[in-house]
Amino acid sequence: MSHRYTREEKGKGKKEKSRAERRRPIQIPQSDNSALIEENKLTLIGRVTNPTIQKTQWVVEWPL
Repeated sequence: MSHRYTREEKGKGKKEKSRAERRRPIQIPQSDNSALIEENKLTLIGRVTNPTIQKTQWVVEWPL
């Protein structure tokens, strides 16, 4: 039981660099979302992410 594995046995050698092509960023068109904001302002996620109603830091620290 005193056998120690080498780096090669563990598979910790250098990985080959992949040459995957990067995709271009998606352009999102501007839209008027004020109606959605007004409609969802009293939902749970709306209250959590609205800094005037709820401090997000407190919500994140609370379950810990």
